[in-house]
Amino acid sequence: MAMAMHSQYVMVMEEESSVEKVTRDGSLVCVIVRHLTSAFDRHAASLVCKLWNDAVTWETALLSVRSRTLFHLFPKRFSHVKTLSFLHCFDQVENGDLLLAASFFRRLQHLVIGHPESQQQKITDDGISDSVRNFQNLRQLTFCCLSNLTDAGFLAIIQNCRQLTSLSLTNCRNLTDEALDALSNCKFLQELLLRGVFMFTSYGLSKIGENCKGLLTVGLEFDSLDISLALKSIAVNCQKIETLNLKFWNGNLSELSRLCSLICLHIEADNRNNVDDAIINISASNRNLKEFTYFNRSAPLGEAATVAVLNNCKNLERFCIEASNLSDAAVLCLLHCKKLNSVILNQFYREGKSFAELGQSGVLKLKEISVAFGRGIWEGNLETLIRANKWLEKINLQRCLDLSPIVFRAIAACKNLQHLDLGFTDVDDASLAAIANSANFLRHLSLVKCESVSDMKVLSNFKALEYLNLDQCLFVNDEGLDFLAVGCSRLSDLSLASTGITDTGVSYLASCNLLRSLKIPYCRGVRGPGLVAISKSCCWLRYLVISHRLRHSEALVELKKHCCMVRLDIDDLSLVPFGFNVFR
Repeated sequence: MAMAMHSQYVMVMEEESSVEKVTRDGSLVCVIVRHLTSAFDRHAASLVCKLWNDAVTWETALLSVRSRTLFHLFPKRFSHVKTLSFLHCFDQVENGDLLLAASFFRRLQHLVIGHPESQQQKITDDGISDSVRNFQNLRQLTFCCLSNLTDAGFLAIIQNCRQLTSLSLTNCRNLTDEALDALSNCKFLQELLLRGVFMFTSYGLSKIGENCKGLLTVGLEFDSLDISLALKSIAVNCQKIETLNLKFWNGNLSELSRLCSLICLHIEADNRNNVDDAIINISASNRNLKEFTYFNRSAPLGEAATVAVLNNCKNLERFCIEASNLSDAAVLCLLHCKKLNSVILNQFYREGKSFAELGQSGVLKLKEISVAFGRGIWEGNLETLIRANKWLEKINLQRCLDLSPIVFRAIAACKNLQHLDLGFTDVDDASLAAIANSANFLRHLSLVKCESVSDMKVLSNFKALEYLNLDQCLFVNDEGLDFLAVGCSRLSDLSLASTGITDTGVSYLASCNLLRSLKIPYCRGVRGPGLVAISKSCCWLRYLVISHRLRHSEALVELKKHCCMVRLDIDDLSLVPFGFNVFR
C-alpha cells in the first residue's frame, strides 16, 4: 500500500520494469486477497508484503523526484541510494532541497539537477556551497539550466568533490573561464560534457586539455563559440581519449589527427568548411575506430574521405553519414568493415545498385539500416538489402520517397525488428498488418504524416509497442485511441501532435497504466478534462506537451497537482520561425 501511494511521486528507475509487472498484476492480487478468509492468513500475507516492500527499497539505487514539495517524505527511507535525480521534477528545485539531500544521502555518487527545457532559478551559489560539503563521495555531477550558478558556486563544488569522474554542464550561462581553470583540481575526471550557453571564451576552452589530461570522453556542443583551440589542446594533452562528441558551427578538425586512441567519433557541424582532408588524416591515425558519425548538411562528407574511413578503420561497427555525395562504388567499400552492424546513409540520391550487391554478398550482418530522406532508390535494391538482413532490429525509411509494398513485405520478414520509422512514406493498412503479424518485438514505431493509412485498428496489433508517433496523421481519431489503449497496453511514450482528437479520445488513454510521456500540441479539440483524467489514472505519467491555449486553465493547475511536468506549445505554427522551437 505504501509503495502504491508514493510511486506516483517517486520513480525507482533501476527496477522499473519489475514494478511495472507488479502493477499490471494488481487484479490478480485482489483475487488472491479475497480468498484469504482467516485473520491468520491475512496477517501472514501482510508480513510478506512488508518484507517485499523493504526488499524493493533496499535494492533501489536511483531515486528520481517528480515533486520537490513531497521530497521531504523520502530521504530517510532512501538514504542509501547512490543516484539522486531531479531531472523530471515538474517544479523548481530550491536550496533547501539540496541541504535536505546533503543531510541524508551520504553515500550519493551521482547527482542530477535541472531539465533542458526548464530554467532552475531558485538554486543559488549559497545553496550549492552549503550542501556540497556533505557530497564528498560524489563521482558524477549533471547540472542543466542552473541560471544562477556562478564561478563561486562551481569552485565550491570542485573544492569539496575531489573524486569527480564525470561532469556534465548544460546552459549554465553565468559560468566563465574561471570555472574551466578550476577543473585542474579534478585529478580523476574522465568524462566532460559542455553544452549550450555559457560565458566561456575560445581561449578558456583551450585550457580543458591542459587541466584534464586523464579525459576519456569529451562532449562539446556550442552554437557560435569557436572550438578550434579546445580541439588542439585536447589532441595534444589527452592522449587516452576514446570518445569525442562534437556539435559546432565554428571549429577546425585538423589537429585531431594527433590523436591515436579514438574509438568513437561523432561530429555534427553546420558550416561550409571542407573537412575531407582532416577526416582522412584522423582515420589514418585512429585505425581502431568502432563508431564514426559525421553530419553536416551544408558540406556533407566527400567520397574520398568516406572511402578513407572505410579503408582505414576495418573494425568499424557503426557508420553514419549524410550520403548525398556518395556513389555506389563508395558504398561498396562498406564490405571492408566486416564487423559493421549499423549503417546510416541518410539522403542517399542514387538507385542503390550497391545495396543489392551488399545484400547478395552475405558479408555484412546488419542490425540497423537507415536511408532516411533518400531519393531515387530503386525499391528492388532496397528490398534485397533488407531481405538479406532478416535479423535487423532498426529500420529508418523516413521520407524515403516512392516506396512500394515489396519493401514493406521485406520489412515484415524481419522478425527481430524493434525500431521502425516509416514517417512520410506510402505505407498502408495491409502493409502495417503484415508487419504487425511478424514483428512481435517492435517497441518503437513512427508513422508521422502517413497519408495512406486509414484505420487505427491495425495499430492495436502491435502488442509490444512502447513508443508511438502519429503526428499529423489524418486517420487518428477518438475511436481509434480506444482501440489503441486496449491493444497497446505497454505504451509509455505517445505523440499525437496536429491530429483531430478531443478530450474524449484522450480520456480513453487512462487505461494505459504505463504511459509516461504524452505530446498533443496543435490539437484544438483537446480542452483539458481528458488530460486531467489520464493524470489521475496513469501514475507513471510525468511529461506532457500541450497547447499554449491551456496556460491559464484549471486543467493545468490540476496537472501540476499530480506532479506532471508540462511544456506549452503555441498553436499557430505560422508564427514559429523555421527551425526555431518556442517551447515555454
